[in-house]
Amino acid sequence: MQKNRRLRIVAAETDVVERSLEDLIAVRVVRIAEVVARLATQTIQAGVGLRNTDLRLLNLLDGSEGVTVNEIARRAHVDKAWVSRSLRQLEKSGLVTRRGMRKDSRVSVIDLSAKGRTLLERVRPLAQARETRLLDGIDAAAFKVNLDRLMSNAEGMLSSPGSDP
Repeated sequence: MQKNRRLRIVAAETDVVERSLEDLIAVRVVRIAEVVARLATQTIQAGVGLRNTDLRLLNLLDGSEGVTVNEIARRAHVDKAWVSRSLRQLEKSGLVTRRGMRKDSRVSVIDLSAKGRTLLERVRPLAQARETRLLDGIDAAAFKVNLDRLMSNAEGMLSSPGSDP
């Protein structure tokens, strides 16, 4: 009788674990990302009229000289066609410039324009203030180290999809 009781307790614990995907880090990260994106929309889009996706691309270009569309797509972990469409809009707005490579004119190289840099300088204090509030009570440096490790682990999993979970 004692043995059966133990099995039921283990089974009940297993059922809870199997049902509670909400506790998984991946689920939590996605939920946090959605909330943070909404916060960015409130702050950035309302403040300077820049969509989150546009800001993401401008951030990737910030501090870089001449990044290819393929490299932007790789860094952003998004489809090249999505990047190209978004970049066309940013180019029309004068926030980025596009030029062909000397070696291969089929390849576009994207740079942040002076107008784009100015806009990022306007956004930077807003984003930093929001981050300070978001990280209230959290050791920011340690948290960022853990986030970098999480990203590295996730990218490693992407590059070897056939391996164990």
